[in-house]
Amino acid sequence: MRVPLSWLAEHVDISGIEPGELVERLTLAGLEVEGIRELGAVEGVVVGRVLEASPHPQADRLLVCQVEAGGRVYTVVCGAPNLRVGALVPLALPGARLPAGEVKEARIRGVKSQGMILSQAELGLEQKSAGIWNLPEGPKVGEELTPLLELPDRVLELKVTSNRPDLLGIYGVAREVAALFGLELRELDLDYPEEGPPAEELVQVEVESPEDCPRYLARVILDLEWGPSPARLAARLLKAGMRALSLVVDVTNYVMLELGHPLHAFDYDRLRGGRIGVRRARPGERIRTLDGVERALGGEVLLITDGERPVALAGIMGGEETEVSGDTHRVLLEAACFSPGRIRRSARALGLYTEASLRFERGLAPQLAEVASRRACSLLSRLAPVVIARGAVDAYPRPARLKVVRLRKARVEQVLGMKVPEEGIVSGLSALGLVLREEGEAWEARIPPWRGDLAREIDLIEEVARLHGYEKIPSRAPVVPLRAGEKAPREAFCDRVRRLMAALGLTEIYSLGLVPKDEAEVVLRNPQARGQEGLRASLLPGLLSAVKANLEAQNPGVALFEVGRTFHLRDGGIVEEDRLGVALAGRIPLPLSGKAEYSLAELKGILDGLLSALKVEDIALDKVDDPRLHPYRRAGIYLQSQVESPKSQEPSRVTRHPSRKLIGWLGELVPELCRDLPGERRVLAMELALAPLAEASREAEHRPLPRFPVARRDLSLLAPLSLEEARLREALMAEPLLESCFLYDVYQGRGVPEGHRSLTYELTFRHPDRTLASEEVDEAISRILSRLEVLGVRLRS
Repeated sequence: MRVPLSWLAEHVDISGIEPGELVERLTLAGLEVEGIRELGAVEGVVVGRVLEASPHPQADRLLVCQVEAGGRVYTVVCGAPNLRVGALVPLALPGARLPAGEVKEARIRGVKSQGMILSQAELGLEQKSAGIWNLPEGPKVGEELTPLLELPDRVLELKVTSNRPDLLGIYGVAREVAALFGLELRELDLDYPEEGPPAEELVQVEVESPEDCPRYLARVILDLEWGPSPARLAARLLKAGMRALSLVVDVTNYVMLELGHPLHAFDYDRLRGGRIGVRRARPGERIRTLDGVERALGGEVLLITDGERPVALAGIMGGEETEVSGDTHRVLLEAACFSPGRIRRSARALGLYTEASLRFERGLAPQLAEVASRRACSLLSRLAPVVIARGAVDAYPRPARLKVVRLRKARVEQVLGMKVPEEGIVSGLSALGLVLREEGEAWEARIPPWRGDLAREIDLIEEVARLHGYEKIPSRAPVVPLRAGEKAPREAFCDRVRRLMAALGLTEIYSLGLVPKDEAEVVLRNPQARGQEGLRASLLPGLLSAVKANLEAQNPGVALFEVGRTFHLRDGGIVEEDRLGVALAGRIPLPLSGKAEYSLAELKGILDGLLSALKVEDIALDKVDDPRLHPYRRAGIYLQSQVESPKSQEPSRVTRHPSRKLIGWLGELVPELCRDLPGERRVLAMELALAPLAEASREAEHRPLPRFPVARRDLSLLAPLSLEEARLREALMAEPLLESCFLYDVYQGRGVPEGHRSLTYELTFRHPDRTLASEEVDEAISRILSRLEVLGVRLRS
């Protein structure tokens, strides 16, 4: 957004503000100033009138002109194709200074040129011009031109954020400057005479969808005389980055740059039936726009029609068939509000972006259409002898209401960390156009239509901070009590398991959680790469990959673990689980172990060590059906529900736990899973869920040292091979006086009946309150044997 300071000064008095100070204050207030351009290296340029123009005697493309200025006639050689006899032109006399240098008398092909007729580019107002600048009538011949062009001048280049469309107009920037410096913002002149017939008799407006076009306002201008714009208006347009074309078009562009609200002028006599319609395009419709391009239209495009055909792309560009020209004497002036999303889709569909679409895409308030329309009519009535029809046709079915936001005084101080004087808050926000009404310890703020970005209390507090000055807010570190961060119980338990596994001599790995879809229960809709289509349901694939990498690196023994998350489909939803995975392969890296390799004993020892450290007692190993494990070297890890039964001296049946839950497995992997490993090593693996372990984990309990001695007995038993040792141990421990039992021998062979095996236990008996007599120990053993008979177990003789 280009802002000429001369134009800005029309709306707010900035004569006492240095440009550097203005740039700094705008920047600190959040308006990014990308640069400032100096316009002013022009001296000695006057208004001249071309009296004669004759061909150059020695150059076909040059003219020898007689130009009047200041009571004298000067001979000037000019080659511009648009030179007209009788026209007013900018004339640089010898000694004049231009951006390109000083003008001097010179002979051009034998003819002495006493000056130079200038183009807009030579005056520094634009980059490139097609010819000289034919000035409109009005200035006096011989008059200095620089005051008319408001030179010297400076132009600010602002980068406007998408939430501030009000800053895409110079009047909006002036309002911001007035609020920041405490200056008065001059009111716009919106008055003009209405002398023609009522606008309702000349035009009809029909809007198909108010969602696409909340407001469409049309005024009619009559008895228009075609001509160029005054030099000052044209110069302002050029400084702001737009070319001057004709009075009507220039006024619509001028208002857009001034207020930020686009307008469009139609040749009223080219509209069929004096009708205006707003609707979306229909299949097969086409339009030739003002840039001369024939465009095919789709259903996304919003159109302005005359009831029969498209005459403009709504909010983007007008159509060639209704363009105002030198033959135009009646104009329909459009001031509308279009849906930002609809204009954005239209522009994208057509690949056409303009100054108008830029503003409509950011969202303009319907209330501003009336202001922009009246401003254009006011300018036209002052710049040309026109007749403006009375009133307007206003299709505005749902008038927008102003937002009201409550601003608490205490909240301002709380957020900013400092007290801002109330009078400063009221005056600053009022300067931005807000209307404040005090209610106790708060204000009710009515938001102006051009500030759609102010919707919450915090938005108003931000405005207070901007106007007061961010640099004035003291920098103080917040004083808050520091507390050590605590991990969630789940994360803390996983970390505890990691430390325990490392203490048991295993090495931790981290593997990728993405696996091929045939190994996953949960499949991704948009996978990142081939072979990563699913989320892992087990830690085993990652552990096997790590085992393979270690063995290929000549590592003789591998003991790895991973704590990670797996993903499962259960009850129609996705369930995530924290799990522990272990993999052992190769030699045991311990002194004196020789070439001994890992076995199920080491794997079970790791499980026992973990459970012991976690104080988890209700774990049992039992049969499990898992095709990944060797059928005779596998076990399920079960968590048993803790049900305590009162211990009695009387013999009783073994108490069975009512339920148990499978939380994992351990065993030797089948050879098919180990074929890719060097030497086809066998791998022992384990995996178990951590959430059940966390629930079953107990805190360490203090137990007093026993005061009475123990009584030990060895007991050799013959048990059926089908009986699990865990059930036998359970029957033993049901004896109240038995403190512990230790299995130290298992034998099967000669002397043992077929289908049986011999198990020898060391039993430790103790009474907490007295020393046991031998008779009491014998009675306890008798009760144990009675329980074992139920299981088919008898004493080995």
